[in-house]
Amino acid sequence: MEQEAVKTEVISQPTLQPDTPAVPAKLEIGTLQAILGVAAILIGIGAAWGTLKTLVKGIKNTLDDEIKPDLKNIRDRFIVVEERVKTLWRDAYAPARSPRRLNARGTEILEKSGIKEIVRDKKDYLLALVKEKNATNAYDAESAILAVMAELPKHCPDMIDRLKEGAFRIGADIDAVLFAGGIYLRDIIFPDLGFVLDDVDRHHTTT
Repeated sequence: MEQEAVKTEVISQPTLQPDTPAVPAKLEIGTLQAILGVAAILIGIGAAWGTLKTLVKGIKNTLDDEIKPDLKNIRDRFIVVEERVKTLWRDAYAPARSPRRLNARGTEILEKSGIKEIVRDKKDYLLALVKEKNATNAYDAESAILAVMAELPKHCPDMIDRLKEGAFRIGADIDAVLFAGGIYLRDIIFPDLGFVLDDVDRHHTTT
């Protein structure tokens, strides 16, 4: 007996795929739109730059017109105050007469600090430094002498230890020691500069 072949029909089921996002259509920007976009960006940058320049110019004008004059006035006032304080400080050792003379404290500093011996040892060198300032009157010569003495640690660094020891010994600061030495130096080199002490008073009263 012929066996009838059994055909089995396999019905394929659809394969389930995971959801996939939809792919957007290709975005296209026309040439005109691109140019307009770039132009807008450039205009924005230009506007921001213009604003920045205006701000900077305004700040500069404020500095030039308002702040600088005020700073100059403050600086000038500080200079005046500094000179007055310096004058008051000097009065403690050589009262404000013209010419100045060391008082008892100033003389004590001169004699016991060792500055008198330093000035004597360095007289020729200090005189040369004073002459370099080319003072044309007694008042300026006195100022030049005191300035040179104030800078003695720079001109004679080998004297610094002696200055410190002398200042400590007499209970004064180095500036006071140098000032006392400056008055002494003035007294011994004024003739070498072609001046006399009375010239300081005459020039001071006429200025």
